[in-house]
Amino acid sequence: MEPRCVKSCKGLCAALEVAERREQEGIRMYKEYADGCDYPDVKEILESLIRDREQAVKTLQEKRAILAVKFEMVERINESFA
Repeated sequence: MEPRCVKSCKGLCAALEVAERREQEGIRMYKEYADGCDYPDVKEILESLIRDREQAVKTLQEKRAILAVKFEMVERINESFA
């Protein structure tokens, strides 16, 4: 069973982790198909999809890192009032 979004997003958001994992699975699948492909046009399309998904993973990682910093700052602010 897949983790559900708890709507509180404290810490790292589970939805972004799931999205990143799915993108990585897609990359592995496309690489597998591209490695076995003999037709240049199809291989080129698959390699383009791989690049697109690698960029998506990079974007997800960057956004998760930004959110982690934001969550940490909010946590520190909340702790200062406690």
